[in-house]
Amino acid sequence: MKNLIPSPLKELHIAKKAELGEFAGWEVALSFTNSIDESLTVRNEVGVFDVSHMGRIIVKGKDSKHLLDYLITKNVLKLKPGKIIIPTAMLNEKGGFIDDLSLFMLEEDEFLIVCNAINRIKILNWIKEKSKLLNCNVEVNDITLKTAMLAIQGRKIDKLEFLPLNLERESFLKDYEILSIKTYIISKSGWTGENGFEIITGVEEGKKLWLSLLNNGIKPCGIVSRDILRLEAGFLLYGNEINEEIDPIRARYWIFSLKKGEYIGKKAIEEIIEEGVDVIRACFVMKDKGPLPRKGSEVYAGKKMIGKITSGGYSPSQGKGIAMGYIKANYFYLGGIVQIKIREVLYEAIIQEPPFFKK
Repeated sequence: MKNLIPSPLKELHIAKKAELGEFAGWEVALSFTNSIDESLTVRNEVGVFDVSHMGRIIVKGKDSKHLLDYLITKNVLKLKPGKIIIPTAMLNEKGGFIDDLSLFMLEEDEFLIVCNAINRIKILNWIKEKSKLLNCNVEVNDITLKTAMLAIQGRKIDKLEFLPLNLERESFLKDYEILSIKTYIISKSGWTGENGFEIITGVEEGKKLWLSLLNNGIKPCGIVSRDILRLEAGFLLYGNEINEEIDPIRARYWIFSLKKGEYIGKKAIEEIIEEGVDVIRACFVMKDKGPLPRKGSEVYAGKKMIGKITSGGYSPSQGKGIAMGYIKANYFYLGGIVQIKIREVLYEAIIQEPPFFKK
């Protein structure tokens, strides 16, 4: 595939006969067997994902903490080494999302940002631009292409005794060995709704770890199943539910603090709260089995179009379609019935709150 960044594990995926495809400028493993089966593997057992496409950026220097506190919506000044702010965000001056991300505090003056693949270069430039503007003493390094990143996720994760099972959520360990393979960082985190760990390694260590995990019976899963799982969990995807025009209030994405000091976007959030919103994010479960809602499907209340779907598809846990989207705020109430237009036919859906799977 031309002009795509290949996953560092690409050759291993080809050996497993994975279906490869494009995501956010990367060539990734879409699936290894069947995306529905892979999502059920995570819900019922354990699976491993190659998430090396995620951006990984180091910010260090004596001004790094104060710079990041000004750029990020949660309190960085209170963060301690070994802890993560997850999720948090960088906003623009209008309160729109530059990206949602995770922030790891490696040392007192050194941080790791894990961001969406599609926003990696934008985040790099944003940090450098603001650092220069504020005359900050920081160094910004993109380590994405020098590293690999895996996510081990699943209901039975606690049976994997080679993992640091006692690690607290929103915490991480450096230089931890898994199956005699050294990692850079392992954190108790994920994007599936299940318990799990995310692991950053060197490229060669990532290849070895991937093979070792598969040899230990952990099933490989592609990013299509990861998208199914995140939709069931009600997690937002950049480019679908959030972008530079959408703010945390309309998105109902409460990953900001109004109690901390000034940061980019805070004033805009306060103004939006005071003024109220016209549209709001809602989640839907189709009333019956049938055609699936997809991104761009229109949402109706009677004969009136009230919004559009931003993410939709089949939920293996529900056995029918689920979706997220934005509707006019005055139509948003839990248990409310709307209609979603699919192939020119209206199908009833119920406004519900996730998760859409049994915990």
